[in-house]
Amino acid sequence: MLTRLIPDALKGRQFFTRRYMEGHYGNPIVTFEARLTKASEIDEFTTFFRSQLSNKDKLTIQRDLSLYSDADGNLYIRIDKQKTFRGIVQLGEEDSIRVRMKFTRFTGEATNLMMQYLESEENCQSS
Repeated sequence: MLTRLIPDALKGRQFFTRRYMEGHYGNPIVTFEARLTKASEIDEFTTFFRSQLSNKDKLTIQRDLSLYSDADGNLYIRIDKQKTFRGIVQLGEEDSIRVRMKFTRFTGEATNLMMQYLESEENCQSS
């Protein structure tokens, strides 16, 4: 399922770390974390991920950017896990996959960078 969020060029690489935890009621929880550090991999992922979001979801994030970001330059996007399993990438709150993107301040104001990311040309290609 998580591979649906990874572009083909990055599939097969070892990005994910699996952790086993226990929920509040003793239920087993498995979490996966992926960390991309190479500029080419980050660009490949962010371009692909943006292309998977609908214009409606991108506009929702832009309109409510303060709800999706923090002062440290992090953009948090929650994707509906069940829809992702069916091949649809859509915003979701419950039973979600959390995607965090860090926008560095070395290249500009984080909020402006987030808006530019959401408004880029690929925005016009996704419905």
